[in-house]
Amino acid sequence: MYTPAFSVVQTARTAIDADLRIAALRSAGFHPLELNTAASLSAYGAEQFYHIEVPTDEVNAARELLRSFDDSTRAA
Repeated sequence: MYTPAFSVVQTARTAIDADLRIAALRSAGFHPLELNTAASLSAYGAEQFYHIEVPTDEVNAARELLRSFDDSTRAA
């Protein structure tokens, strides 16, 4: 059985933003994982990030889609 490796394609600051991006990826035919939350340590202490992950072979195309998603939400 083949299990694809997953990679973070983007990190969102809120769960709502992550959910919107995951929905956009799914509607475009990508296969993102369910919302993954993880506390990340930085120089400023613990911060909450929402990692958006897709199979590694979808990363480049998914990043391109999310760039266009960002552009369309800025124009609104």
